[in-house]
Amino acid sequence: MPPGKRRRANGEGSIYQRASDGLWVGMAYVITTTGASKRRPVYGHSFDEVREKLDRLKGDSARGIGVPDRTVAVAEYLDHWLALAKENKRATTHRGYESAVRLHIVPVLGSKRLDKLTGADVRRLIAVCRAKCLCCVNRYDEHRPDKDKCCSVGNCCGRTPSKRQIQFVHAVLRNALSNAEREELVTRNVAKLVQIPSPRYKVGKGLQITDVAKLLKEAKKSTRLYALYVVAATLGLRRGELLGLRWTDVDLDRATLRVEQTVQRVDGRLLVDETKSEASDGTIPLPKVTRLALIQHRERQDAEREEAAEIWQDHGLVFPTSVGTPMEPRSLNRHFDGIRTRAGLPSVRLHDFRHTVVSLLLELGTPPHVVQAIARHADLDVTLGIYAHTNLDAMREALDKIEWEI
Repeated sequence: MPPGKRRRANGEGSIYQRASDGLWVGMAYVITTTGASKRRPVYGHSFDEVREKLDRLKGDSARGIGVPDRTVAVAEYLDHWLALAKENKRATTHRGYESAVRLHIVPVLGSKRLDKLTGADVRRLIAVCRAKCLCCVNRYDEHRPDKDKCCSVGNCCGRTPSKRQIQFVHAVLRNALSNAEREELVTRNVAKLVQIPSPRYKVGKGLQITDVAKLLKEAKKSTRLYALYVVAATLGLRRGELLGLRWTDVDLDRATLRVEQTVQRVDGRLLVDETKSEASDGTIPLPKVTRLALIQHRERQDAEREEAAEIWQDHGLVFPTSVGTPMEPRSLNRHFDGIRTRAGLPSVRLHDFRHTVVSLLLELGTPPHVVQAIARHADLDVTLGIYAHTNLDAMREALDKIEWEI
């Protein structure tokens, strides 16, 4: 035992250094996913490293997170990994992981032993995923009218997963096996042996300024959420960020707005959660038109609160329902559908406002790093590669600068 290290008490596990290779080893009894109590080892290059691993192992067991043993099946290990992800990841991220595991990975690989998994097994998973019909897997049409049913009545529609969905399933398995590798349950991550082609992302084109004007004009004329669409059109906030915006995040005197939370529907309930990533948090200056719209909206909301009286449930939100509660994201989609239809723009999406802000700022010559800060992208490549585009007029102007003597 290193100098100054106390002897561990009963139940804390044991730590010792192997004479053969000098590696430090920790051992403790923990509850496994099968419900049995087993002695599990951890390894490290120092006493402190092993003690940290051992404490984490025992902590997971104490919280009811079963520790997989070396003969665990893939399905059992993925249950363990999802329990860890539920504690460490956003609810929407965990929901995506759980869906990929339940619908795609477990039906193909669930009965395989984790430590016997091979690259060939992963390739089989990808082949099955590419060939399966999503309508059959998700039972999309069970609640459709009889005339519109397909897979639920044995008439498969053949709607296969996209390249992006295949990539996501592979990424979920790769992340789970990386954790198994860190827990020393597998010697290597076999998912890394299988290369998945990256999908080609569609470039966001945004809207014409005239179309934005039509949408805002219709929203101002016919809805109580005109200010929401002004914020979307001028600052490019995401849907969940718009619905999670609080009055405490808005400083009308200094003309700034902070983005700190989002509203999402997860597992059948509305959830107020943190933003997409650390980069998504940030303070943005308010344009004059946006500040004015928010001032008018606050006055309108004060009148709504007074009219609702005791029915009003104050959550401090800028864009709640008519009684103050968080708005259902799909309700906002339906609300926008009505506006775009009346404006004569049936193919426009709410998220296109975000594309428009980024593209317009770049076309106006705004430095890319400033646009990145306004859009709150974690990576500048996202700003330049996915959201931004160059219109035909800009390309024509650039090409006209090339002069040839003929």
